[in-house]
Amino acid sequence: MNILSFDLVVIGGGVAGMAAAISAARNGLTAALINDRSVPGGNGSSEIGVPISGACHRNHNAAVYAKEGGIVEEIRMRKMRLMDEGGWGMEACWDAVYFDMLYAEKNLSLFLNTLATGVEKDTDKITGVYARHLTSEEEYLFKSSLFVDATGNGAVASFAGAEYRQGREAKSEFGEKWAPDEADKKTMGNTFIFTVKKANHPVAFTAPAYAYDITKMEFFKWIDIKENFRRIGPHGFDWTFEFGGQLDIIKDAEDIDKELRCLTMGIWDYVKNSGRYPDAENMVLVRINCKSGSRESRRVMGDYILTENDIEEKRDYPDSVLIGGWPMDVHAPLGIYDPAPASNFIPVTGTYNIPLRCLYSKNVPNLLLAGRDASFTHIALGSTRVIATCACMGQAVGTAAVLCKKYGILPRAVAAEHMDELRDMLFWDDQSILHRPDSLLEGFTAEADGELAYENTGADGELPLTRAVGLSLMLTNTRIDSLSLSARIEKPTVLRYKILHGIHPETYLPSSIYAERELALRAADEWFTLPVDAPRGEDGKVYLVFEPNEDVTLYTSIYQPIGAVTHRYHTRDSHDSMDHDSIPLPGGEVGGYIAMDRTYEEKKNILFKDISPAEHPYAAKSVLNGYSRPYFTPNLWQPAALGDSLTLTADEPRDIDTLAIVFNTDLSTDWFGNSLPACAVRSYELSVTDRDGNVETRHIRDCSLRYQRHELKKKGVVRIKITLLDSCGALPGIYAVRIK
Repeated sequence: MNILSFDLVVIGGGVAGMAAAISAARNGLTAALINDRSVPGGNGSSEIGVPISGACHRNHNAAVYAKEGGIVEEIRMRKMRLMDEGGWGMEACWDAVYFDMLYAEKNLSLFLNTLATGVEKDTDKITGVYARHLTSEEEYLFKSSLFVDATGNGAVASFAGAEYRQGREAKSEFGEKWAPDEADKKTMGNTFIFTVKKANHPVAFTAPAYAYDITKMEFFKWIDIKENFRRIGPHGFDWTFEFGGQLDIIKDAEDIDKELRCLTMGIWDYVKNSGRYPDAENMVLVRINCKSGSRESRRVMGDYILTENDIEEKRDYPDSVLIGGWPMDVHAPLGIYDPAPASNFIPVTGTYNIPLRCLYSKNVPNLLLAGRDASFTHIALGSTRVIATCACMGQAVGTAAVLCKKYGILPRAVAAEHMDELRDMLFWDDQSILHRPDSLLEGFTAEADGELAYENTGADGELPLTRAVGLSLMLTNTRIDSLSLSARIEKPTVLRYKILHGIHPETYLPSSIYAERELALRAADEWFTLPVDAPRGEDGKVYLVFEPNEDVTLYTSIYQPIGAVTHRYHTRDSHDSMDHDSIPLPGGEVGGYIAMDRTYEEKKNILFKDISPAEHPYAAKSVLNGYSRPYFTPNLWQPAALGDSLTLTADEPRDIDTLAIVFNTDLSTDWFGNSLPACAVRSYELSVTDRDGNVETRHIRDCSLRYQRHELKKKGVVRIKITLLDSCGALPGIYAVRIK
């Protein structure tokens, strides 16, 4: 028996477990990361292949700039950089990033192919975790005062006798609208990811003998019911090819995988050989991932259980440590065999906070939790289970462990007594927490060589007013008098438009109508002035919604200025293009509109310029306000051109050990492409001047990360200058500069 001791032992090497171990190691703890597979990543690994999604909800969230920061954004950007360099397959690239990050941490020890088999306890606390290496047959006892269960299935919690739930709560227990009337043991099921691609010639497919003939199965008649969200086609994988929620996801895992493989082969056989899909002739099945992705099993109970109502009401907590934002995407327990819709998409209109009290066991006090096994109801888990949200849980508990070690306390005491310090640490490391301003540049002034104008003038598309569309604008001034739009007007007409207001600074979600206006337009192809004469709303925005008019076509651009968003609006009479990702408006209707979305028009952003009074949302002073993402205003310095510099001048000399820069990496998209976002910075220059006039200059090349940290160890600093030299194609920007 090999006995190994660490400050923190993390069991489960998915993205949540990795984030926990990395955050602890970077903050000075010795950490062990134990994973029962040969590659890290869990659901996000090459073995399973689930993409990293989170609060941004694949560009659907009303909180447009909701993408998480911190370790999970570092993972995303590192992956995109490798893909940008070429040569990597998508899933192999994930593995490379994980290994690069884990091996880089000198305080972190990685144990692959190592299965936790039990725990050692002293009264109610875990003192060690037993494990066995699956190839060498070595046995281990991992000793620590703190443990993180990031296994997904809550395996260590179960060994330790932690209180947990498995299944659905009754509606009456928490008053959750979408919970079933009676509690049961059903969960969400598993799904196989599989990949197809198009060849340049016809490709035959012969199904193996075990493949199901899906035409003889009852679910086949439900596939083409649009409202059920299920579909079969030459695109390949679909998340609705799901099974296992009526079984025990843990004990029946192999049976579930076998059933899913039989289904997958049967579905692909039908697509290729039924004659129904001509486009499938040249399609080829590239890969079925070797293990299914799990959505739900054990949920370990903490001092707080997050519910549907907490999410819908966006409650804040004194111990908030991360954000969520994915919809409560609660899948039908029978999966593909369920006659009900594949998922009940309960909207999450914006982002919400999750408290630390959900992230440790209520009765095993030194056991922290990260991932889908944390303390949520079945309905709330529909939102919190996605990988990016789980990663932020990992970063939160890994950092909380540092304070446990520092003060010789348990996680419950951190939640009760040390939240200011924990939140400061998470904020410094770029964790996203809602309503978290904290300027670390007090006593500095900011100026820049230039700032980008708040406008969108380069037409490359057009948007006929065949339906209601709107331009939503963050404003730094308290009101807007007018702005100019660009349009082709076929004949003299009257443009009718509404001005809406909202109340939540993090979201683009109007909640009231301020005014209805109309403007007579002549036949022309030109810019015209639109009178607005309105204050901004409580959320810092104004929403301009243009009613359908067959004689007006607005000009658009693929470019979307930060703070300015184009939306499509739906009425009860024109909801034909709505889907489950459309955002319902508060109270069911605002100004005659019942829902809005931006994904249909995300490449068609309405042109505008000449806002009056003049707006300066990208001014240098934006980096001083303590926000590192749009909230009320863009909170971003964006230069007028590459080569522009941001200069921070101290009121009096400052001693600086560490400096961090938070760059723009496009928080409006989960970014599933194979290249870096165009706004990512590639190179910059950092110059630091002390009171004696000594200047230290660093040239940073090939970076691309959102969060860049520099160890300075400088005395008497009077000036910091950051010059943006190169990007991935568009102008980069800086959200914040932090020092300590």
